[in-house]
Amino acid sequence: MKELPLNEWHIKYGKMEEYAGWRMPVWYDGIKQEHLAVRERVGIFDVSHMGEIIFSGKDALNFLQMITTNDISKPPPISGTYTLVLNERGSVRDETLVYNLGKDRYMMVCDAVAVPKLVSYFLSLKKLLEQFSDIELDIVDETEATCLFSIQGPLAQGLCKKIFSIDLTDMWWFQAKGIVHEGIDILISKSGYTGENGFEIFFKPEDNDKAIELWELIMEKGKNDSIAPCGLGARDTLRIESGYTLYGHETFEKQALSTWVDEVTPLQAGLDFALYMDKDFVGKEALLKQQGEGIGKKLAHMVLSDKAIPRSGDAIFKDGKPVGFVTSGTKTPLLSNAIAMGYVDAGTKGDLDIEVRGKLRKAKIVNAPFYNPKRYGAYRETI
Repeated sequence: MKELPLNEWHIKYGKMEEYAGWRMPVWYDGIKQEHLAVRERVGIFDVSHMGEIIFSGKDALNFLQMITTNDISKPPPISGTYTLVLNERGSVRDETLVYNLGKDRYMMVCDAVAVPKLVSYFLSLKKLLEQFSDIELDIVDETEATCLFSIQGPLAQGLCKKIFSIDLTDMWWFQAKGIVHEGIDILISKSGYTGENGFEIFFKPEDNDKAIELWELIMEKGKNDSIAPCGLGARDTLRIESGYTLYGHETFEKQALSTWVDEVTPLQAGLDFALYMDKDFVGKEALLKQQGEGIGKKLAHMVLSDKAIPRSGDAIFKDGKPVGFVTSGTKTPLLSNAIAMGYVDAGTKGDLDIEVRGKLRKAKIVNAPFYNPKRYGAYRETI
Protein backbone atom coordinates (compact mmCIF):
# COMPACT_ATOMS: atom_id res chain seq x y z
CA MET A 1 0.00 0.00 0.00
CA LYS A 2 1.03 3.58 -0.60
CA GLU A 3 1.71 5.61 2.52
CA LEU A 4 0.97 9.24 3.35
CA PRO A 5 3.89 11.45 4.40
CA LEU A 6 2.22 11.59 7.84
CA ASN A 7 1.84 7.80 7.98
CA GLU A 8 3.75 7.39 11.26
CA TRP A 9 1.75 10.18 12.93
CA HIS A 10 -1.53 8.61 11.82
CA ILE A 11 -0.46 5.15 12.99
CA LYS A 12 0.41 6.58 16.41
CA TYR A 13 -2.91 8.37 16.92
CA GLY A 14 -5.44 6.78 14.58
CA LYS A 15 -7.12 3.63 13.32
CA MET A 16 -5.71 2.74 9.90
CA GLU A 17 -7.29 0.91 6.96
CA GLU A 18 -6.68 0.51 3.22
CA TYR A 19 -8.49 2.77 0.77
CA ALA A 20 -7.79 2.97 -2.97
CA GLY A 21 -4.37 1.42 -2.47
CA TRP A 22 -3.40 3.84 0.34
CA ARG A 23 -2.99 3.26 4.07
CA MET A 24 -5.41 5.84 5.47
CA PRO A 25 -6.64 7.00 8.90
CA VAL A 26 -10.32 6.09 9.36
CA TRP A 27 -10.75 7.68 12.78
CA TYR A 28 -8.79 8.95 15.79
CA ASP A 29 -11.08 9.58 18.79
CA GLY A 30 -14.18 8.31 16.99
CA ILE A 31 -16.30 9.10 13.95
CA LYS A 32 -19.05 10.72 16.04
CA GLN A 33 -16.65 13.08 17.83
CA GLU A 34 -14.88 14.02 14.60
CA HIS A 35 -18.15 14.59 12.74
CA LEU A 36 -19.38 16.96 15.45
CA ALA A 37 -16.01 18.75 15.58
CA VAL A 38 -16.41 19.73 11.93
CA ARG A 39 -20.05 20.75 12.28
CA GLU A 40 -19.53 22.71 15.50
CA ARG A 41 -15.86 23.82 15.53
CA VAL A 42 -13.07 22.77 13.17
CA GLY A 43 -11.43 19.57 12.01
CA ILE A 44 -8.39 18.73 9.89
CA PHE A 45 -8.19 15.89 7.38
CA ASP A 46 -5.09 14.48 5.70
CA VAL A 47 -6.40 13.68 2.21
CA SER A 48 -3.05 13.47 0.46
CA HIS A 49 -4.28 10.34 -1.31
CA MET A 50 -6.43 12.53 -3.58
CA GLY A 51 -5.20 12.77 -7.15
CA GLU A 52 -3.43 15.81 -8.62
CA ILE A 53 -2.89 15.71 -12.38
CA ILE A 54 -1.05 18.62 -14.01
CA PHE A 55 -1.85 19.76 -17.57
CA SER A 56 0.49 22.30 -19.15
CA GLY A 57 1.24 23.79 -22.56
CA LYS A 58 -0.58 26.06 -24.99
CA ASP A 59 -3.12 23.32 -25.82
CA ALA A 60 -3.89 22.43 -22.20
CA LEU A 61 -7.06 24.53 -22.01
CA ASN A 62 -8.52 23.18 -25.27
CA PHE A 63 -7.78 19.63 -24.14
CA LEU A 64 -9.49 20.19 -20.78
CA GLN A 65 -12.47 21.80 -22.49
CA MET A 66 -12.85 18.63 -24.55
CA ILE A 67 -12.53 16.12 -21.69
CA THR A 68 -14.56 17.94 -19.01
CA THR A 69 -18.16 19.13 -18.93
CA ASN A 70 -17.92 22.63 -17.44
CA ASP A 71 -16.39 25.80 -18.88
CA ILE A 72 -12.79 25.74 -17.66
CA SER A 73 -12.03 29.02 -19.44
CA LYS A 74 -14.17 31.22 -17.16
CA PRO A 75 -12.39 31.35 -13.78
CA PRO A 76 -9.27 33.52 -13.73
CA PRO A 77 -5.98 32.41 -12.15
CA ILE A 78 -5.82 31.22 -9.42
CA SER A 79 -9.19 29.51 -9.01
CA GLY A 80 -10.99 26.27 -9.68
CA THR A 81 -13.99 24.88 -11.51
CA TYR A 82 -16.13 21.97 -10.40
CA THR A 83 -16.49 19.75 -13.43
CA LEU A 84 -16.98 16.15 -14.56
CA VAL A 85 -15.05 13.75 -16.74
CA LEU A 86 -17.42 11.54 -18.75
CA ASN A 87 -16.97 8.60 -21.05
CA GLU A 88 -18.40 8.67 -24.58
CA ARG A 89 -21.66 7.15 -23.28
CA GLY A 90 -22.29 10.01 -20.87
CA SER A 91 -21.31 8.16 -17.70
CA VAL A 92 -19.32 9.90 -14.96
CA ARG A 93 -15.69 8.76 -14.92
CA ASP A 94 -15.11 11.06 -11.95
CA GLU A 95 -16.07 14.36 -10.35
CA THR A 96 -13.13 16.75 -10.34
CA LEU A 97 -11.90 20.25 -9.58
CA VAL A 98 -9.74 21.90 -12.21
CA TYR A 99 -7.60 24.83 -11.02
CA ASN A 100 -6.35 27.43 -13.44
CA LEU A 101 -2.83 28.00 -12.14
CA GLY A 102 -1.93 30.57 -14.80
CA LYS A 103 0.62 30.49 -17.63
CA ASP A 104 -1.12 27.60 -19.47
CA ARG A 105 -0.92 25.38 -16.42
CA TYR A 106 -3.86 23.56 -14.80
CA MET A 107 -4.28 21.11 -11.91
CA MET A 108 -7.06 18.53 -11.86
CA VAL A 109 -7.97 17.18 -8.41
CA CYS A 110 -9.75 13.83 -8.53
CA ASP A 111 -10.69 10.85 -6.37
CA ALA A 112 -7.86 8.47 -5.51
CA VAL A 113 -9.85 5.53 -6.88
CA ALA A 114 -10.05 7.16 -10.31
CA VAL A 115 -6.44 8.34 -10.71
CA PRO A 116 -5.01 5.34 -12.62
CA LYS A 117 -7.83 5.11 -15.13
CA LEU A 118 -8.01 8.87 -15.68
CA VAL A 119 -4.27 9.25 -16.27
CA SER A 120 -4.32 6.30 -18.69
CA TYR A 121 -7.34 7.76 -20.48
CA PHE A 122 -5.86 11.24 -20.82
CA LEU A 123 -2.52 9.94 -22.10
CA SER A 124 -4.25 7.72 -24.66
CA LEU A 125 -6.27 10.68 -25.94
CA LYS A 126 -3.13 12.78 -26.16
CA LYS A 127 -1.37 10.06 -28.14
CA LEU A 128 -4.32 9.86 -30.52
CA LEU A 129 -4.32 13.62 -31.07
CA GLU A 130 -0.58 13.59 -31.74
CA GLN A 131 -1.22 11.42 -34.80
CA PHE A 132 -3.21 14.19 -36.43
CA SER A 133 -1.72 17.44 -35.11
CA ASP A 134 1.23 19.05 -33.40
CA ILE A 135 -0.19 19.30 -29.90
CA GLU A 136 1.69 21.13 -27.15
CA LEU A 137 0.54 19.41 -24.00
CA ASP A 138 2.19 17.75 -21.02
CA ILE A 139 0.22 15.54 -18.62
CA VAL A 140 1.91 14.59 -15.35
CA ASP A 141 0.50 12.67 -12.39
CA GLU A 142 1.83 14.48 -9.31
CA THR A 143 -0.37 12.67 -6.79
CA GLU A 144 2.38 10.99 -4.79
CA ALA A 145 4.47 14.17 -4.67
CA THR A 146 1.63 16.35 -3.37
CA CYS A 147 0.23 16.75 0.15
CA LEU A 148 -3.33 17.90 0.69
CA PHE A 149 -4.74 18.95 4.06
CA SER A 150 -8.40 19.94 4.42
CA ILE A 151 -9.41 22.18 7.33
CA GLN A 152 -13.19 22.32 7.71
CA GLY A 153 -15.78 23.80 10.04
CA PRO A 154 -17.29 27.12 11.15
CA LEU A 155 -14.04 28.16 12.87
CA ALA A 156 -11.81 27.28 9.89
CA GLN A 157 -11.92 30.80 8.46
CA GLY A 158 -10.48 32.32 11.62
CA LEU A 159 -7.78 29.68 11.75
CA CYS A 160 -6.75 30.38 8.16
CA LYS A 161 -6.40 34.08 8.94
CA LYS A 162 -4.44 33.36 12.12
CA ILE A 163 -1.90 31.04 10.44
CA PHE A 164 -1.64 32.29 6.86
CA SER A 165 -3.02 35.88 7.08
CA ILE A 166 -5.64 35.03 4.45
CA ASP A 167 -9.24 36.17 4.92
CA LEU A 168 -11.45 33.52 3.33
CA THR A 169 -14.49 35.80 3.56
CA ASP A 170 -12.93 37.90 0.79
CA MET A 171 -12.64 34.87 -1.52
CA TRP A 172 -15.23 33.14 -3.68
CA TRP A 173 -15.76 29.38 -3.49
CA PHE A 174 -12.93 27.51 -5.24
CA GLN A 175 -10.76 30.63 -5.40
CA ALA A 176 -7.16 29.97 -4.38
CA LYS A 177 -4.08 31.92 -3.37
CA GLY A 178 -0.43 30.97 -3.56
CA ILE A 179 1.87 31.76 -0.65
CA VAL A 180 5.30 30.78 0.63
CA HIS A 181 5.30 29.49 4.21
CA GLU A 182 8.53 28.44 5.92
CA GLY A 183 10.13 28.07 2.51
CA ILE A 184 7.32 25.87 1.13
CA ASP A 185 5.11 26.91 -1.81
CA ILE A 186 1.50 26.42 -0.72
CA LEU A 187 -1.72 26.73 -2.68
CA ILE A 188 -4.61 27.61 -0.35
CA SER A 189 -8.08 27.00 -1.78
CA LYS A 190 -11.47 27.92 -0.36
CA SER A 191 -12.98 24.48 -0.82
CA GLY A 192 -13.94 21.27 0.95
CA TYR A 193 -16.15 18.19 0.94
CA THR A 194 -18.09 18.51 4.17
CA GLY A 195 -20.76 21.14 3.45
CA GLU A 196 -18.95 23.53 5.80
CA ASN A 197 -16.84 26.59 5.17
CA GLY A 198 -13.18 25.72 5.12
CA PHE A 199 -9.97 25.63 3.14
CA GLU A 200 -7.58 23.14 1.62
CA ILE A 201 -3.82 23.43 1.25
CA PHE A 202 -1.77 21.81 -1.51
CA PHE A 203 2.02 21.62 -1.19
CA LYS A 204 5.04 19.50 -2.07
CA PRO A 205 7.18 18.91 1.03
CA GLU A 206 10.91 18.41 0.70
CA ASP A 207 10.55 15.50 3.11
CA ASN A 208 8.01 13.95 5.48
CA ASP A 209 9.21 16.09 8.39
CA LYS A 210 8.10 19.26 6.58
CA ALA A 211 4.61 17.84 6.14
CA ILE A 212 4.42 16.83 9.79
CA GLU A 213 5.62 20.29 10.89
CA LEU A 214 2.84 22.02 8.95
CA TRP A 215 0.21 19.58 10.26
CA GLU A 216 1.36 20.08 13.84
CA LEU A 217 1.46 23.87 13.38
CA ILE A 218 -2.20 23.84 12.31
CA MET A 219 -3.05 21.58 15.24
CA GLU A 220 -1.23 23.88 17.67
CA LYS A 221 -2.80 27.09 16.31
CA GLY A 222 -6.21 25.45 16.40
CA LYS A 223 -5.89 24.23 19.97
CA ASN A 224 -8.01 27.06 21.40
CA ASP A 225 -10.74 26.12 18.90
CA SER A 226 -10.54 22.46 19.99
CA ILE A 227 -9.45 21.39 16.52
CA ALA A 228 -9.72 17.64 15.92
CA PRO A 229 -7.84 15.37 13.51
CA CYS A 230 -10.45 13.61 11.40
CA GLY A 231 -10.39 10.43 9.34
CA LEU A 232 -12.19 8.98 6.34
CA GLY A 233 -15.09 7.80 8.50
CA ALA A 234 -16.20 11.31 9.42
CA ARG A 235 -15.45 12.54 5.92
CA ASP A 236 -17.97 10.04 4.57
CA THR A 237 -20.73 10.75 7.12
CA LEU A 238 -20.28 14.49 6.58
CA ARG A 239 -20.50 14.26 2.79
CA ILE A 240 -23.60 12.01 2.94
CA GLU A 241 -25.25 14.38 5.43
CA SER A 242 -24.55 17.20 2.96
CA GLY A 243 -26.00 15.19 0.09
CA TYR A 244 -22.70 15.08 -1.82
CA THR A 245 -22.07 12.36 -4.37
CA LEU A 246 -19.00 10.10 -4.37
CA TYR A 247 -17.45 8.17 -7.23
CA GLY A 248 -18.05 4.45 -6.86
CA HIS A 249 -21.30 5.11 -5.01
CA GLU A 250 -23.54 7.78 -6.57
CA THR A 251 -21.44 8.08 -9.72
CA PHE A 252 -19.91 5.18 -11.61
CA GLU A 253 -19.64 3.65 -15.06
CA LYS A 254 -20.38 0.14 -16.26
CA GLN A 255 -17.70 0.15 -18.94
CA ALA A 256 -20.28 -1.59 -21.18
CA LEU A 257 -19.57 -0.70 -24.79
CA SER A 258 -22.76 -2.40 -25.99
CA THR A 259 -25.03 0.33 -24.61
CA TRP A 260 -25.54 3.80 -26.05
CA VAL A 261 -25.82 5.30 -22.58
CA ASP A 262 -23.94 4.12 -19.52
CA GLU A 263 -24.57 4.41 -15.79
CA VAL A 264 -24.57 6.89 -14.12
CA THR A 265 -24.96 10.13 -16.08
CA PRO A 266 -24.92 13.67 -14.62
CA LEU A 267 -28.61 14.02 -15.53
CA GLN A 268 -29.45 11.10 -13.27
CA ALA A 269 -27.08 12.12 -10.47
CA GLY A 270 -28.37 15.69 -10.22
CA LEU A 271 -25.04 17.07 -11.46
CA ASP A 272 -26.41 18.90 -14.49
CA PHE A 273 -25.27 22.19 -12.91
CA ALA A 274 -21.75 21.15 -13.98
CA LEU A 275 -22.73 20.85 -17.65
CA TYR A 276 -21.85 23.66 -20.06
CA MET A 277 -23.81 22.61 -23.12
CA ASP A 278 -22.57 25.52 -25.29
CA LYS A 279 -19.34 23.63 -25.94
CA ASP A 280 -18.50 20.17 -27.26
CA PHE A 281 -17.17 17.61 -24.80
CA VAL A 282 -16.83 13.85 -24.54
CA GLY A 283 -20.24 12.35 -23.67
CA LYS A 284 -22.36 15.32 -24.75
CA GLU A 285 -24.16 13.46 -27.54
CA ALA A 286 -25.24 10.71 -25.16
CA LEU A 287 -26.59 13.30 -22.70
CA LEU A 288 -28.58 15.06 -25.43
CA LYS A 289 -30.10 11.73 -26.44
CA GLN A 290 -30.92 10.89 -22.85
CA GLN A 291 -32.57 14.29 -22.39
CA GLY A 292 -34.87 13.47 -25.28
CA GLU A 293 -35.68 9.88 -24.32
CA GLY A 294 -35.82 10.25 -20.53
CA ILE A 295 -33.33 9.68 -17.73
CA GLY A 296 -34.93 6.50 -16.35
CA LYS A 297 -33.71 6.92 -12.79
CA LYS A 298 -32.79 9.88 -10.62
CA LEU A 299 -30.80 10.33 -7.42
CA ALA A 300 -32.99 10.69 -4.32
CA HIS A 301 -32.20 11.72 -0.74
CA MET A 302 -34.13 9.74 1.87
CA VAL A 303 -34.76 9.86 5.60
CA LEU A 304 -35.77 6.61 7.30
CA SER A 305 -38.39 6.35 10.02
CA ASP A 306 -35.91 4.77 12.44
CA LYS A 307 -32.19 4.19 13.05
CA ALA A 308 -31.81 1.13 10.79
CA ILE A 309 -28.89 1.99 8.49
CA PRO A 310 -29.32 1.07 4.80
CA ARG A 311 -26.27 -0.01 2.85
CA SER A 312 -25.21 0.20 -0.77
CA GLY A 313 -27.34 -2.12 -2.89
CA ASP A 314 -30.34 -2.31 -0.56
CA ALA A 315 -33.57 -2.39 -2.55
CA ILE A 316 -36.03 0.52 -2.56
CA PHE A 317 -39.79 -0.06 -2.98
CA LYS A 318 -42.79 2.14 -3.75
CA ASP A 319 -46.22 0.67 -3.01
CA GLY A 320 -44.69 -2.80 -2.93
CA LYS A 321 -42.94 -2.51 -6.29
CA PRO A 322 -39.12 -2.26 -6.64
CA VAL A 323 -38.14 1.20 -7.90
CA GLY A 324 -34.43 1.50 -7.14
CA PHE A 325 -31.44 0.85 -4.92
CA VAL A 326 -29.40 2.54 -2.19
CA THR A 327 -25.95 3.94 -3.00
CA SER A 328 -24.95 5.38 0.43
CA GLY A 329 -26.43 5.23 3.91
CA THR A 330 -25.44 6.30 7.40
CA LYS A 331 -26.59 7.51 10.79
CA THR A 332 -25.10 10.86 11.75
CA PRO A 333 -24.71 12.42 15.23
CA LEU A 334 -26.95 15.35 14.26
CA LEU A 335 -30.00 13.31 13.26
CA SER A 336 -32.16 10.86 15.18
CA ASN A 337 -32.92 8.73 12.11
CA ALA A 338 -30.80 7.09 9.44
CA ILE A 339 -30.37 8.74 6.04
CA ALA A 340 -29.60 7.44 2.58
CA MET A 341 -29.02 8.31 -1.04
CA GLY A 342 -29.99 6.10 -3.94
CA TYR A 343 -31.50 5.84 -7.39
CA VAL A 344 -35.26 5.55 -7.91
CA ASP A 345 -37.46 5.61 -10.98
CA ALA A 346 -37.79 9.16 -12.31
CA GLY A 347 -40.97 10.75 -10.99
CA THR A 348 -40.96 8.80 -7.72
CA LYS A 349 -42.05 10.99 -4.80
CA GLY A 350 -43.10 10.80 -1.18
CA ASP A 351 -43.04 7.69 0.99
CA LEU A 352 -40.94 4.62 0.23
CA ASP A 353 -39.78 1.38 1.80
CA ILE A 354 -36.11 0.35 1.99
CA GLU A 355 -35.19 -3.27 2.62
CA VAL A 356 -32.57 -3.25 5.38
CA ARG A 357 -31.27 -6.67 6.44
CA GLY A 358 -34.39 -8.39 5.13
CA LYS A 359 -36.88 -6.02 6.77
CA LEU A 360 -38.75 -3.18 5.08
CA ARG A 361 -38.12 0.20 6.69
CA LYS A 362 -40.28 3.22 5.96
CA ALA A 363 -38.58 6.23 4.39
CA LYS A 364 -39.44 9.44 2.61
CA ILE A 365 -37.76 11.51 -0.07
CA VAL A 366 -36.44 14.89 1.13
CA ASN A 367 -34.27 17.70 -0.19
CA ALA A 368 -30.55 17.89 0.57
CA PRO A 369 -28.78 18.76 2.79
CA PHE A 370 -30.15 16.51 5.50
CA TYR A 371 -29.17 18.93 8.30
CA ASN A 372 -30.85 22.25 9.09
CA PRO A 373 -28.99 24.74 6.80
CA LYS A 374 -29.86 27.62 9.11
CA ARG A 375 -27.94 25.99 11.93
CA TYR A 376 -25.19 24.02 10.15
CA GLY A 377 -23.19 24.19 6.96
CA ALA A 378 -21.53 26.92 4.95
CA TYR A 379 -24.63 29.11 4.87
CA ARG A 380 -25.65 28.86 8.53
CA GLU A 381 -27.17 31.99 10.00
CA THR A 382 -25.26 31.81 13.29
CA ILE A 383 -22.05 30.26 14.62
